[in-house]
Amino acid sequence: MVAPIYIIAAALGTAFTLGLLHKTGKTLPYVLMTLALGLMTFISLEWLLAFLIDGQKEEIIYTAGFKPPFSISLLMGKMEAVFISIVNTMAFLGSIYMARDLKNKGVNSMLIYLLLIMGLNVVIMTRDIFNLFVFLEVSSIATAGLLLIGGRKNAVSAGLKYLIATGTIAGFLLIGIIFFYYYAGSLSLDDIIASKESWISVGNIALLLVLLSVILELKPFPANGWALDVYQGANPGIGAIISASSATAMVYVLYKMMPLASEAWNYVIIGIGLLSFVASNIAGIKQTNAQRLLGYSSVGQIGLAVAIVGMHQWLGSGLMTILLAMLASHFLAKAGLFWLAGIVNKETTKEWGILRNKPVLLFLMGTFIFALLGFPPFPSFFGKWELIMSLSDLGQYGIVSLILIGSLFEAVYMLRWLGYAIKEDKEEAVNFSIHWEKFLPVGIVATALYAAGYFFGWKSGYSDWYKYMPLAFAAALFLLDFLPVYVKNSITLLGMGWYFFEMYTQYTGLKFVFFIIFIGGGLLIFLAGYYKKGKRVGFYPLAILMYAGLALMLEASNMLEFFFAWEIMTAGSYFLIIRGKKSMTHALNYALFSIGGAFLILAGFGITQAGKDGLSLELLYQVGSMSPYVFILLAIGFMTKTASMGLHIWLPGAHAEAETDVSPMVSAVLLKAGVYGLIITMISLGNQFIGGINIQVVLAWIGVLTALMGNMMAAFQEDAKRLLAYSSIGQLGYVLFGLALMSHLGWLTAISVAINHFLFKAMLFLAIGGVVLRTKTKYMYQMGGLIKKMPITFIVVLIGIITLSGVPPLSGFAGKWLFYNAILEKGWYLQGAVLFFAGVIAFLYCFRLIHTIFLGQLKDEHRKVKEAPFWLLLPQILVIVGIMVLSAFPNSILKPLGEVLYSYFPEGALSWNDQLANSIYGYWDGKMVLYVVVAIFASVFLWALIVTRKSQKVKQFNIVYAAERPFRPETTHFAYNFFAPFKKALGFLVYPGITNFWNRVGQSTMAGADALRKIYNGNGQAYVLHIVLFFIVVYFITAGGF
Repeated sequence: MVAPIYIIAAALGTAFTLGLLHKTGKTLPYVLMTLALGLMTFISLEWLLAFLIDGQKEEIIYTAGFKPPFSISLLMGKMEAVFISIVNTMAFLGSIYMARDLKNKGVNSMLIYLLLIMGLNVVIMTRDIFNLFVFLEVSSIATAGLLLIGGRKNAVSAGLKYLIATGTIAGFLLIGIIFFYYYAGSLSLDDIIASKESWISVGNIALLLVLLSVILELKPFPANGWALDVYQGANPGIGAIISASSATAMVYVLYKMMPLASEAWNYVIIGIGLLSFVASNIAGIKQTNAQRLLGYSSVGQIGLAVAIVGMHQWLGSGLMTILLAMLASHFLAKAGLFWLAGIVNKETTKEWGILRNKPVLLFLMGTFIFALLGFPPFPSFFGKWELIMSLSDLGQYGIVSLILIGSLFEAVYMLRWLGYAIKEDKEEAVNFSIHWEKFLPVGIVATALYAAGYFFGWKSGYSDWYKYMPLAFAAALFLLDFLPVYVKNSITLLGMGWYFFEMYTQYTGLKFVFFIIFIGGGLLIFLAGYYKKGKRVGFYPLAILMYAGLALMLEASNMLEFFFAWEIMTAGSYFLIIRGKKSMTHALNYALFSIGGAFLILAGFGITQAGKDGLSLELLYQVGSMSPYVFILLAIGFMTKTASMGLHIWLPGAHAEAETDVSPMVSAVLLKAGVYGLIITMISLGNQFIGGINIQVVLAWIGVLTALMGNMMAAFQEDAKRLLAYSSIGQLGYVLFGLALMSHLGWLTAISVAINHFLFKAMLFLAIGGVVLRTKTKYMYQMGGLIKKMPITFIVVLIGIITLSGVPPLSGFAGKWLFYNAILEKGWYLQGAVLFFAGVIAFLYCFRLIHTIFLGQLKDEHRKVKEAPFWLLLPQILVIVGIMVLSAFPNSILKPLGEVLYSYFPEGALSWNDQLANSIYGYWDGKMVLYVVVAIFASVFLWALIVTRKSQKVKQFNIVYAAERPFRPETTHFAYNFFAPFKKALGFLVYPGITNFWNRVGQSTMAGADALRKIYNGNGQAYVLHIVLFFIVVYFITAGGF
């Protein structure tokens, strides 16, 4: 193998050679520089592979042929090979990306770039602390030089501040090194560590100066204003190197310094890292400059890495796996985003809408952002999982909370930025050219992210190839995105159909029910996809991503697999929601609530596995004294998906603004994921009490109030899709209440309502979607009289609202009858009274929906309206068939469900005699009720036809003959503010207090972010003061106080 010393020799030799080539043009020096970087990368990767594959032993290299103190010692160990491979690979890719910039700036820029990378290699390998100081200075001066000749706005001032700040830090470092030499008698890091016992009692000041100098090179809050100016002012290629290579190298320097520190110092370093992580991500929320935003994220991510290094004694052998997983996502994704910033070449995040004409770049941006946020299948997902599990095992729940809170803040500004790129209306998506040398490194790091994700998944135990098959299917659809809709829709149906018939025999009990809803429901709704024309770019990969998460969730046998699937589902559904015309804000709200809920689930899983072996979901049965807390965390996490009261504000807009066939996917299918999670939680943990309070009673009241609030809000909506959205909130309230009953009848009610909700909400959203498609409006008061223009849709909506409102003879009545029995059995009469009052309100919005759209007078602009497209109608008709079958033969589903639930709740089960259901409170025969109602309806309908056969039809202006004067034709159909008297009487119940609460939370967070940013005033002297104060404050903390 090539000796590691040749890494330094190649850089120095090439740098000296470049100094002689000023007059040879630009290409030759650039080729030599790139070859040198390629050689450095080759040597480092060769050593890395030797360590990983051949079991290579670490090697110490002495310069000048002597041993210390007469030479400098460099260590090439496994970790050194890892980190120099990262630095050199990113530098090599960066040289390709900056080819034009480096050539334009001339030989000097290439020379300085080489010196920067050489310096970073030495600080990683060196075991001499004075040598560390020297090459840190070399790297700092080289970085400043690249900034000063970068030619970008604010680059010169940023470079000067960088020199001042790093010079100040270097001064403190040098003083610390002098103290160490005085106390330990050596500059060798190994000698100083070996003699720790002799100097530890007197060498605190040396330790303080050296450790804090290294930490300050990592730009901790609040002594990092100079670094943020650098990120903003630097050429994006240089910003990528600073964030990806320099920061990564310094993390390793801190790691190898940790043997010097005492246990008390570990807590200080953890505190500094967590403070930087949380505060930087809060401050980033107000940022609009793209590169400065990446600076905040970089400072935050490296702060978390610093905290992880400080936890080295806690994490033990798992430290490096966690650290490298987090760093891999950071340096790959951050480099990719900086490089994308150079391609886009726009200053503010709102201007990134130009990526809309470049779907590949938009995909890459999404990849990088979701990698930074810790979504699967990226390395940071597995790193964060291992970190949270390890900390939970140690009982460090406060640190877990800070990590998850900081991660949520980062999601705010990262997903807002992505939303601007996807949907911002103010930015025209103009075409722009991309040079191959700029695109190639971006594509490579994105590919590396997926490969690294698989590697770290394997390290964490998530390695079975078949678990990635649904994701591979989504990736294949992305590659086929150039095909027309009908081809991609057919491929999607074939793929999901194959999976359905392959897997449906594998599931039993409640899993089978949700398999039918998730996968069978997906197949049903995808039939509607044929109504679209064109290519529908991006839709099918994202839809499959959501369904892949749902499928994997059912297959999950342990907590890691479940959480992996949950996050995949969230990512796919976010992208589906944001496709809507005005969905940017609603998609962001959905994502933030979903991520917050996911973090609660992660925290609950962490507590569950603490002190136990393995990650099986069966561990939920063995939580012990922490059961109430786990129950609360999991329940709230899953309730974010079911949009329970207080957590519902994302849902109305997300449903209303989504595409025609996305709304039923989200409402009819996606919401049931939360129901599935609640079922797992309640089965595993059972009834829980905290402080003498029965948590199930609290959940029951939340369910009741959710149903009441959802139904009331639905009754007062003017937007038909928004009405259905609030209706979904109400229906999921019924489900939550039924589950909270914790009885056989209660769960039978909840699951039957969930099944019915899946059926009628898929049907109603598709039907109303067809109406919106034909009339070009969602507002009901702008419709009317469509019964003759869209008769099939009218029948569908009629059947849908009958099912929804629980009127016999359709299947919705089964849920209502079961509710009566379950409430009587439990004795929760007050909750039952409120719940049935909510049911009365549901009838109001059902009536309004069909009256305002289909009855009354037809608007002039709708006289040429046609029935909805066939492919939208087909799944609606299939659902009607299903509803009729369930209505006529209720035991076909309720009886098997009862048998499944018997194992959990043996008391209170129904007894069946054919279609006759018996409980201790009464009986019900679904088939007989259907026959009787149909017979009565048919008789009355025929009689009405006979009696009114000669009646005159009322037309639009008949009222004129009665001496009435309409203001305009549209006002002859009363639809606007339909329930004004009810709103006047009960409107206080739907005052948007919860929405206002979350708005105030958002405003307070923004105000906090703004306050934090005020310490960064752009003054270099102030930044030096921050550094000095940082030393002083930490000194007093480590000394025991002020």
